[in-house]
Amino acid sequence: MRHCVLVTSSEQETAAAQVSLTVDWTDASDKPTLHVNQFALQPGPPTAEGVPDGLYLLLGNIAPPLVFSKDAESLKREIESLGGIRVMVHGRFHMSRARLGELIDALNLMAKNYDTAGEMAEMALTRDAGEES
Repeated sequence: MRHCVLVTSSEQETAAAQVSLTVDWTDASDKPTLHVNQFALQPGPPTAEGVPDGLYLLLGNIAPPLVFSKDAESLKREIESLGGIRVMVHGRFHMSRARLGELIDALNLMAKNYDTAGEMAEMALTRDAGEES
């Protein structure tokens, strides 16, 4: 669970009040899990100050084309004749630059944890193989 801080203010207040709430992600369990192997990022349109209004993140998937050629040359021709492959877009999201920074941090942490788990699994396999010999 992640905590979210909401900042509120009114015309009568000079300082914003902060309220800490627990963020509930249980709705995620009834959403489909979609394979994603393509992504695109695009800055939002410029504001009056010239700064991009956040950014857009698109997530999608492409499946390899179904081709039936038996030799390399005809396979190459068949793929080139397709002209391109359409991405099946699963979602389009908008976020602020600050949220992009949080997403980058979360992705880096997940990559580090993923790599550590892989290294530990590999060490366990090596250890188990050594015990069997």
